[in-house]
Amino acid sequence: MPFDIRAIEGAELDTMLVVDQRGFGGPPPGAGVSRSWAEAELERTRCVFDRGEMVACSRAYSFELTMPGGARVPVAAVSAVAVQPTHRRRGILTEMIGALHEDARERGEAASVLTASEGAIYGRFGYGIATWRQSLAGDPRTTRFTAPLDDGGRMRLVERAEAEKLLPAVYERARARAGMVSRPDFWWPAVFWGLAHGEDKAFFVAVHEDGRGEADGYVAYELSGEWNRGIADKQLLVWDIQSTSRECHAALWRYLFGVDLVGSVAATNVAIDDPLRLLVADPRRIRTEFVNDGLWVLPLDPAALLASRSYAVAGALAIEVHDPGGGRARVELQGNREGAAVVRTTRSPDIVCGAATLGACALGGNRWTAMAAAGLVDEERAGALRDADLMFSATPQPAMLSYF
Repeated sequence: MPFDIRAIEGAELDTMLVVDQRGFGGPPPGAGVSRSWAEAELERTRCVFDRGEMVACSRAYSFELTMPGGARVPVAAVSAVAVQPTHRRRGILTEMIGALHEDARERGEAASVLTASEGAIYGRFGYGIATWRQSLAGDPRTTRFTAPLDDGGRMRLVERAEAEKLLPAVYERARARAGMVSRPDFWWPAVFWGLAHGEDKAFFVAVHEDGRGEADGYVAYELSGEWNRGIADKQLLVWDIQSTSRECHAALWRYLFGVDLVGSVAATNVAIDDPLRLLVADPRRIRTEFVNDGLWVLPLDPAALLASRSYAVAGALAIEVHDPGGGRARVELQGNREGAAVVRTTRSPDIVCGAATLGACALGGNRWTAMAAAGLVDEERAGALRDADLMFSATPQPAMLSYF
């Protein structure tokens, strides 16, 4: 019997949350947690029913993705993808992903993006790893910064009521970096204030103000741990760190490593080119605990995606892209620091690759030559990959410093 797949209505939301819980093997949402994230854009859900019973769920949100050069393009942000253990290996995930992509194309979105629960799932659907993230940690008792702080600003702890007013505006400024995504109004109550932490955790928000007294960055963090034989050994976990300038970013790190009674500071979603190691006297004191995938990107409209960014050096390339479904698109890109023009073309391609490879390189987070070395470029004109490396490079490197 074929499965039914459709968007849900409000009365079916509780069932979808249970299906999501079963798929991820997690506990149900805690009492009192806002449902703003779950309740938003239900028309973009795609759930699967087996004889009237919901057995899998998926959804997308209407986000913006920042491209190199600062343009923000509409994308489908895929989330809450779960299949119950009773219905694995039956093609359900493929059906849901296809339905989400069809909906996104109808809305004119240039790409579909996601963060993956497992790294082996989404490459087969044409998604490529566009940004990387790292986890950094250090012991504040042995970490010293190289120069005194003199940025003219100050740090200030704020309570929730004030933070709710300040933080969204700061984040809007901070997401000028390529790879960053929007945070709709319905994101903050449920994700930032609800799912990320509960009332049982010691949670703090510290805001940095510039010399004019305006908030230009913040850090949200949790403290856990106790005293060990009379010596404090608490752990500080950074949940969200956002800044709008180099000076502000350095001040936030200095603040974190100066919190009293703390034996370790850790941040699990840090840009791959974060300067923390260069800020301290002994870079060995900063540990990289892991490096893994951040934002995955599937180009739904390669021409629109490539045309939405600027390029580090002027150049022209013909790129042919094929997707897992067998579709092909050949486009000619002419780009420079001011922007780009991209048109369909019939001329011989300089580069032939899969959608996942283009998604991985679209933001400048991977080098084309590295993708070719991994066997992820099908064909190339001599010198084309070197030209593409120069054109597509982005400074700073792209990062997706959010959660969805």
